Amino acid sequence: MRQNEKPDWFFVVSLLLLLSIGLLSVYSASGSLKSLFTHQLYFILAGVIVFLGASVFPLRLLEESAPLIYGITLILLVLTILFGGGPAGRWLQAGPVNIQASEIAKLCVIVLSARWLPALRREFVPGGVPLYLSTVGVLTVLTLLQPDLGTAAAIVMIVFGMIYWAGFGFSWIFLFLSPLSAAISSIKFVSWITFTALLCGVLYRSGAKPRRWVFFLVMTSFIAAATPSAWGLLRPYQQARLTTFLNPEADPYGAGWNVIQSKVAVGSGGVTGQGFLKGSQNELAFLPARHTDFVFSVWAEEWGFIGSLFLLSLYAVLAWRILLGARRSLNPFNSTIGAGTAIFIIIHVAVNVGMTLGMMPVTGLPLPLITYGGSHIITEMMLLGFSYNVIRNWRSY
Repeated sequence: MRQNEKPDWFFVVSLLLLLSIGLLSVYSASGSLKSLFTHQLYFILAGVIVFLGASVFPLRLLEESAPLIYGITLILLVLTILFGGGPAGRWLQAGPVNIQASEIAKLCVIVLSARWLPALRREFVPGGVPLYLSTVGVLTVLTLLQPDLGTAAAIVMIVFGMIYWAGFGFSWIFLFLSPLSAAISSIKFVSWITFTALLCGVLYRSGAKPRRWVFFLVMTSFIAAATPSAWGLLRPYQQARLTTFLNPEADPYGAGWNVIQSKVAVGSGGVTGQGFLKGSQNELAFLPARHTDFVFSVWAEEWGFIGSLFLLSLYAVLAWRILLGARRSLNPFNSTIGAGTAIFIIIHVAVNVGMTLGMMPVTGLPLPLITYGGSHIITEMMLLGFSYNVIRNWRSY
């Protein structure tokens, strides 16, 4: 067995433990609906098959398939907007199968960025940066229209992390983030003026040509002007999530109920937890969405601080092994797709755990490999399969 074919047991064991914790948590959170556990088991079995396939899939072929993946993702997102059903209309229903296209969009963004960013970093491509931003921006906007504000925000954060990994300097990162910065700065006129001045300084320092000046100034001005009216485009429950994040106690029996009960559940776990199937908030059904958004609260209540630390440590080990393999990889695409997967995991864990503790808005982002659901499990297992492929074949160029 060659060196690049040795199994990474840190990766494998942490992945298997996380999947097992997911099954335990969903079983505990499902209450009388034990069919949820059965469905989750099927999702994980399907995910394992996808993982095994992705771990041996030729990554060169994946890179060449990026435009096809992008086209398929666009079609699925548009179909979901037009014909979506299920909770909040985010699922595309095809017979017994429900597809959440926004999860596929995250996979698409990682593959697309892994193909584009190393090339943009390596050599000058006329119009490359605006084209990349526009391509990713279309996916982000279509995801926002699902409506899926949490996933749209996650896409932006994933792209930022991958831009940093690809080796772009501060000026490039600032330009890549200029659409988001323009939206945030639109809150106050002084903030927008300050941002625009910084943008002009960065463009001047980078030696940008006039057409690039025109592109960024027009784009950011349009985004800043449109952002205040965008609040009215958000669904009422999305507005409530954002306002609840700022002050959950303002509506303790309405929008703030979920966050308050989640914090009670986490706190009642103490150091060692109340024990499996013994969490009062979970078993008495005080905790809403306990098999989806707040599944971490179920685990924390039953296994306490020690169990929560163990769970987070497994994610840290998984991300560490992926980043190590990505750093060693001799292939820029392979390295970037591995880094994108690690960034994906870190962002999802930080946001999901943060929202259960009231430190983040309730965005609906799943806890990787733990939260109930098929689309995100299969997407995550596919990304992890590609990353394991990178780890085992780091010599491939």
